Amino acid sequence: KKEARPIKADKNILISPGDGKILAYENLNLNSVTEVKGINYSFYELINNDSLAKEYDNGTCLILRLCPTDYHRFHFIDNGTCENTIKLDGFYYSVNPIALSKIPSLFCKNKREYAIFHSENFGDVIFMEVGATCVGSIIQTYKPNTKIFKGDEKGYFKFGGSTVILFFKENTIKIDNDILNQSKLGYETSVIMGEPIGIKK
Repeated sequence: KKEARPIKADKNILISPGDGKILAYENLNLNSVTEVKGINYSFYELINNDSLAKEYDNGTCLILRLCPTDYHRFHFIDNGTCENTIKLDGFYYSVNPIALSKIPSLFCKNKREYAIFHSENFGDVIFMEVGATCVGSIIQTYKPNTKIFKGDEKGYFKFGGSTVILFFKENTIKIDNDILNQSKLGYETSVIMGEPIGIKK
């Protein structure tokens, strides 16, 4: 129900793209994007495009893990336009801490897709989806290169737990301190789609 996930109209407020558990990282290191349960994931490997990756050096990364019981649709965080989706082949693995400990580059081995979202207020954002066990497919429902409004659906995961990853360029956003502090301790923060999670710098 749309009323269960109200969208903050304020253009300076960054909202969560979906329901799940979020980790946030500032001052992005391209060789070590994030650490989950003691394992580092390389941004270079994730995107598989070095020149694009370099544009996000020292930026911010958000990782939203959708659990099997969560709402499986993901939404745009701002008004803007979104380019065509780029599909990267991989294998499906479960997105959970036990699986993470066994496969060091888990997100990189999962099937993943991304597109450049030209947001009006947060710059060019890499919007990535990663498929997990039982998903089998990532469905994109948006129309590329057309006007998009904050909160519009981008797509959905067909079934099961999956992950959405957003990359922002340096000095574009400030994530809420509670999320950052929890992330530094290795803890995820539960969020719902449309919930404020940061502000424009």
